[in-house]
Amino acid sequence: MQKEFSGNEFSKFFTPEGHPVYSQKYIQYLRDKDTKHPGSVKAFIAQKGAQETMLSTNVDIQICGGSRGGSKSFSLLMEALYDIQNPNFAALLLRKETKDLDSLINDSYKLYSDFGDYNRSLNDMTWNFHNGGWLKFSYYAGSYQAFKDRFQGRQYAYVGIDEITQCEYKKFKYLITVNRNASHIRSRFWGTCNPDPDSWVRKFIDWWIDDEGYAIPERCGVPRYCYMDGDSPDSIFWGNTREEVYEQCKDIIDPLWNDKLEEVYAPMGMTRLDVYIKSVTFIRADVSENVKLLTSDPSYLGNLAQQDEEQRMRDLQANWNWKAAGDDMIKYEDMEAFFHNPIQVGDGVRRASADIAFTGGDNFVMWFWIGNHIKDLQVMRLDPKTVVSVVTAKLKEWGVEETNFTYDMQGIGQYFKGYFPDAVPFNNQAAPIAMSHEEKEGIKYLYKDLKSQCAWIFYRAVKELEISIDSSLLQRKYSGNGYKGWTLERILQKERKAIRRDEDSDDRGFRILTKKVAKKYVGHSPDFIESMYYVFLLSRLTKKKHTKIKGLWMI
Repeated sequence: MQKEFSGNEFSKFFTPEGHPVYSQKYIQYLRDKDTKHPGSVKAFIAQKGAQETMLSTNVDIQICGGSRGGSKSFSLLMEALYDIQNPNFAALLLRKETKDLDSLINDSYKLYSDFGDYNRSLNDMTWNFHNGGWLKFSYYAGSYQAFKDRFQGRQYAYVGIDEITQCEYKKFKYLITVNRNASHIRSRFWGTCNPDPDSWVRKFIDWWIDDEGYAIPERCGVPRYCYMDGDSPDSIFWGNTREEVYEQCKDIIDPLWNDKLEEVYAPMGMTRLDVYIKSVTFIRADVSENVKLLTSDPSYLGNLAQQDEEQRMRDLQANWNWKAAGDDMIKYEDMEAFFHNPIQVGDGVRRASADIAFTGGDNFVMWFWIGNHIKDLQVMRLDPKTVVSVVTAKLKEWGVEETNFTYDMQGIGQYFKGYFPDAVPFNNQAAPIAMSHEEKEGIKYLYKDLKSQCAWIFYRAVKELEISIDSSLLQRKYSGNGYKGWTLERILQKERKAIRRDEDSDDRGFRILTKKVAKKYVGHSPDFIESMYYVFLLSRLTKKKHTKIKGLWMI
């Protein structure tokens, strides 16, 4: 049996209306009591963690994202409780379609029933509160013009979009214009969602997300400032202070300001920076913090875990970079088959392929092939002079002729040209190679460039089990920018996501993702898998030449 609370229930703080504020110790006592004896506490208390942070953060725009079951939608409803007894309060909560609102409306009864009455009509869907305020449910689907007509001229002190990733950026921008009131109520805008790497929201919250797609704990709830110019998140001016933002876009802001506005805002202690530049934050919510859900439905977490890898990463681990499995050209099972494929001898020629990097950058990765079989690899992060020395020694150790060595010549790869004059530089942007006169005209319609061509050959080779890898290599561990102590098997399973068509390309032929975009899918630079498929320049796209073997005089 739980002990009765001992101590002072109230803190030394008071609300603006003069009501005493409960102490943190007492609030935690009530949480614990409700967990042990559900229903024993006749009050709604913010759960510790993200929900408490959401409801105590004061910014203009707040995005609450995270795993499913993180109590984001319920928090969206709870936020209205601050002003529910204000006779001038007007709020708007939206989902994509009217039918999507069912769960939100059902939960609203738990919170609002003591404060007002709900109009169930589909043409209204409004809570009319006893003191005169109201909260309306609506939707944002349909044409932009119809959407604009529906809300034009309206005023809402509080606007919230549940599943904001499904809402167009242009509509979000328009709703910002109706987030206003003339009753001295704090205007604020909320958006809640689960991760969606294709949404404009991913770009909008980029500062709060790390390279692997996870929320950065130290930045959650930290406010930043922005001026949203244009109809794309790419045109937003961001800064850590309003002054930083203003310096970037004062040519836009200054013409919007005049003496009359100065007279209105100066007595309130506000400047043009306060008026035109918005404060924004992002808060990650996690299902592990939703004690109410997990104790009332212990099977919920297990249900989320039964999904495929892609959905688990987004719904359970809240990863903002993870793409749906359907977008992957090479599936998880394909790589597993490649890892266990018997040795593919091929032509038996010894070759090496490398992605160049030096100290301070990504990993230098070099693969040793015998025919179609990967026998060894070398991974390092050293200074240029040492890298050249190690490569020279490795080529000799592996028995690879310099003419059978290819490396990425872009950027710092140029450094290698003087040391390996007989090697074959891999030019990512070179035209695709035709292996016959008949292919010459058509090849440019099949592939955008040489890199895309080799990536496609690699994709087919994995699918058709034409290549193999020494199984002893797969448990070697490596670290790099964005990962630490990962096995080679895990790295390659991640980097397979870099092998996909660039859907933003207008080219008729296949175009592989750029490395910059691939990093967002993978979580780090895909150096291992890219350097792996460079070898096909030598093994599939280079006509065999009869070269004189050096050192015959020594035999």
